[in-house]
Amino acid sequence: MMDNNLLERLSFGDKIALEEIYRKYRDPFIQFAMKYHSDRNQVCDLYQDVIIALYEKSIKQKLQLSSGSLKTYLFSMGKFMLFTRLKKNATTDYIDSEKDRDLFESLVESYEFIDEKDPQIILLERTIDTLGKKCQELLRLFYYEEKKISEIQEILSYNHTDVVKSQKSRCLKSLRESIELKLNNR
Repeated sequence: MMDNNLLERLSFGDKIALEEIYRKYRDPFIQFAMKYHSDRNQVCDLYQDVIIALYEKSIKQKLQLSSGSLKTYLFSMGKFMLFTRLKKNATTDYIDSEKDRDLFESLVESYEFIDEKDPQIILLERTIDTLGKKCQELLRLFYYEEKKISEIQEILSYNHTDVVKSQKSRCLKSLRESIELKLNNR
């Protein structure tokens, strides 16, 4: 109930609501993220990015918490950003050793770090993980980072925007079919 009030205020640009959310979840988020990444400064930077993304989505009216809590949403977003950075920087200081790589891989598979799990989100995340790397990257850029088709064309070095559109369509079709298959096998 309190989270809904904060989110409503946030959607109207209320900076005090943003501060309340920031303070309320900062320590739990840092504690959570420190289990998976040992650099506190980078974890604090990550939390800043999560809060900024939350604020931007809220202002654009693109924030929807159909089920689950704000904490779950923030931690899921943080998890996604952390793992994206870990994947991107697998040879740099984000993953320092083989032990860290093993931990990272097991986390990606288990998702045990979120206290409150939304089964639909878990199904979606796990199904996305079964797609090819190009599909994962394309969908991430389009839906999570809200990049334009022309930007994705440049980032992923596609020849034409039509190629990006058709690839996105194929990826979504594959994702849809995989989800339906998993739902039918339950």
